[in-house]
Amino acid sequence: MRILISAAPLGACIAFVEAVPISLLIADEYVPLTVDGQQLKFRVDSGSARSFAIYGPSYEALMGRGSCSRITSGCYFCPPDNPCDDILSRKRWKTTFGDGDEFEYVQHNVTLIIANKTVHGFKFGLAINYSTVRGKEVDMYGLLGLSFGRSGVPETFLEQLQKRQVISNLTYSIRADGQGPLISGNLTLDDNSAFGVPPLPLSRHARLFKGLIIQVWSLTLLDSHGDPLTQQRSVDVQTEHTSAVALVDSGATALDVSDADFKSMVKITVNALRRHCRRLYLPDTGQIIWQDAETGIYTIKTLAVPYLPTLVYSVGEHPDRMEIRIQPKHYVSGCDTVSCQLDITLTPHGYICLGHPLFRAYDVKFDLSNYQLYVAPHGVNFASATRPRFIQPEISKLSLPERPSE
Repeated sequence: MRILISAAPLGACIAFVEAVPISLLIADEYVPLTVDGQQLKFRVDSGSARSFAIYGPSYEALMGRGSCSRITSGCYFCPPDNPCDDILSRKRWKTTFGDGDEFEYVQHNVTLIIANKTVHGFKFGLAINYSTVRGKEVDMYGLLGLSFGRSGVPETFLEQLQKRQVISNLTYSIRADGQGPLISGNLTLDDNSAFGVPPLPLSRHARLFKGLIIQVWSLTLLDSHGDPLTQQRSVDVQTEHTSAVALVDSGATALDVSDADFKSMVKITVNALRRHCRRLYLPDTGQIIWQDAETGIYTIKTLAVPYLPTLVYSVGEHPDRMEIRIQPKHYVSGCDTVSCQLDITLTPHGYICLGHPLFRAYDVKFDLSNYQLYVAPHGVNFASATRPRFIQPEISKLSLPERPSE
């Protein structure tokens, strides 16, 4: 920390402590933290305000002795100098995520070490129960929630750090690599760097639902040359108020699109593939892009990947509207010689989540105090950057219902 000393009346000196940014390495969506001397990992989640570790005795009672060593997060075990014999009788909090994962956790005072800074008496959640509706065994995971605090939720990770003067501001950035799977890169807390782009105000729903929510007006599909592939509509969405809201969520692995837009993506890709590969025998559409029956993940033949469209979201309110471009390389992952995974999910109920593909395409900085974020393409020249140009295609209009965040 940098200590600034100023002269005061009567010769007194007042010390002002300015916290320096804290950088944590993200590896496959997890960051490391030391809790009571134990090295644990936590999923970085801008879509949640909750933070908790997995309570080892409960997990191993469910999954068997030694099972904690087989999950990425690892488990927390109360040390002799910080016992928690009463843990099952403490007040419990429950949270359910969009994919059906449900956690029940309690609070525990721990000593947190973050970037060589030691914080005593830090309140952290310990997950003692977990369930899922996905119909298959899923590993539990520790969570680092970086969204807004609100009533009914314990004081957040960022709020506690600010109160302890470990950070000065409720800001952070995620700078991830350009390709998946998942996201890897850097999480910077209290990021005071200039992103070089104007801020994008959050939707009014952000204050109402306490979530990192932006307004979304349309989705356009572009070919590899940047030409629109979907028919343009002459609709003034501003006057009709036909927009949707989207949660900017680093804890989500995919982008949400509507059923109709996904069908357009499939049709465009398959038709382009057939045009360029007329001499090859090509299987039916369902054998080029399909949904895995076991995992529910959409998969595409590797030879068809070059023909996928670029997704262009029109986001923000006038006069702050901008476009967010997600190229195929940002929403395709896990490729081999035969197939790749599409990090796309269908949203039949109109809930939109901008997950990992967004962070592979852009550096994102969150300013919770001012309800705004910054979205800058990877490698942008910050000194000369301006807001990305806004296209006016009003294509594939999103008229979807709204939802609160987790």
